[in-house]
Amino acid sequence: MYDVILVPTDGSNAARRAGTYAIDLATETGASLHVVYVVDESAATLLFSSQKLSDMLKAFTEAGEQAVGEIADAAQEAGVEATTEIVRGIHINEAIVSAAERADVDLIVMGTYGARGIEQLLGSTTTRVLSHSHIPVLAVPAGETE
Repeated sequence: MYDVILVPTDGSNAARRAGTYAIDLATETGASLHVVYVVDESAATLLFSSQKLSDMLKAFTEAGEQAVGEIADAAQEAGVEATTEIVRGIHINEAIVSAAERADVDLIVMGTYGARGIEQLLGSTTTRVLSHSHIPVLAVPAGETE
């Protein structure tokens, strides 16, 4: 049914929860995981910071490496093959859909909201991915403590 499942992560609890769900699903179906982190290059993120652009991008990339590494390590501990990718994008949802298409995935599993919090629900990245992806998307609800 599924050969490759994409899990976008931003390092949030909601993304980790989606990662756990994807690992369980991959274990049941024999799929592998492709874990992606998008370095947000949008003006809203970069414009209003006092840090140098290169320092910010380096910090985002390091955070991404940690975020994808957490899910990939958990997958490997469960016996699930996992690859990771760090991409850059101005529109996170478009970068996720593009990564899914490049990796030829069968399913995208992501949290209902991430690091930007619940205030982003109506215009959330998940909603935008759902709207623009021809690949099925499974949205994992946040846990009670989130």
